[in-house]
Amino acid sequence: MTSFRSESKFLERSRIALTNAEKHPEIKAALAEFGVDDAKFAEGWQVYNKAKDSWELKKEEESETRVVSNSYHTTFSALEMKFKKHRDLALILCKKDPDILIQLGVKGRFPTKYTDFFDRCKLFYTVISSNTAIQGKLALIKLTPEVAVTCLSELDTLLALRADFDREMGESQMATVSKNEDLLALSEWMDDFDTMAKIALYDTPQHLEVLGILVRS
Repeated sequence: MTSFRSESKFLERSRIALTNAEKHPEIKAALAEFGVDDAKFAEGWQVYNKAKDSWELKKEEESETRVVSNSYHTTFSALEMKFKKHRDLALILCKKDPDILIQLGVKGRFPTKYTDFFDRCKLFYTVISSNTAIQGKLALIKLTPEVAVTCLSELDTLLALRADFDREMGESQMATVSKNEDLLALSEWMDDFDTMAKIALYDTPQHLEVLGILVRS
């Protein structure tokens, strides 16, 4: 199973095979002679339903992850642009005052890892919101305590979104594992079913086609 499209086709083929085998008297009677009785059909439906439920859950989790991911990355990009501008302006204005640059945590390269970004961003705006001496210096570039408090609030929102994103990613990964395991179980069950069908219906290949089993002419 490599895509939702192929998985969907496999699930539908399995459903059709089980449905048609149960509803077609001649096919059902022939299969029963080889052990595919009502109990075996019940087992097949159980395996099928479990795989279908897992597949649908994976689709839901993937959709939820995309929504949260879009929200997180949009919010991240907006704050990243704002922080970069404020940081660049502070670097330009305070280039002759290295102590302020150290206090603001802007020495060195712009953070590329999201965890470093969170830490540097929080330090930068926290210092601006609380240090009156630095506030006086940065007033020239309109980097006020009010601006810093707003950016810290945006960072809090971003951190919450990151937590949601990580949780959804984890749930999606677990759903993928369950889906793959359940589809594999169904694939193995259907392989056995097809084998018995090919034996039971050897003399009536048209019945095999009713089950979705292609017969070479």
